[in-house]
Amino acid sequence: MIQRRLRVVKWLTTTPALAVCTLCGREFKVPISALRRTADAQASLQGQFDMHKCEPQDSFQAEAETRADVLLRQEPDEEEDEDEDDRKEEDDEDDEEGDGYSE
Repeated sequence: MIQRRLRVVKWLTTTPALAVCTLCGREFKVPISALRRTADAQASLQGQFDMHKCEPQDSFQAEAETRADVLLRQEPDEEEDEDEDDRKEEDDEDDEEGDGYSE
């Protein structure tokens, strides 16, 4: 079984500011009051991490898959490409008629 771990993902110089659980992906933020001392920031993150309960990994994976589906690009149909090429040719013909200057 995979163990959950606390991974710091954002630092302010040498002070941890943001961390995530490697098992469920939950984020933990350091309160501004604890950012003054590195030890306080570390203790805050560790305390939040120790108190949280991981969500089932299936829901985390389903969310990631949903995001991946959104990022997929659908290829255009060939007919649409032909229509677009025709429009480009018409535009090119219009450009040849005049150079945009009036006499």
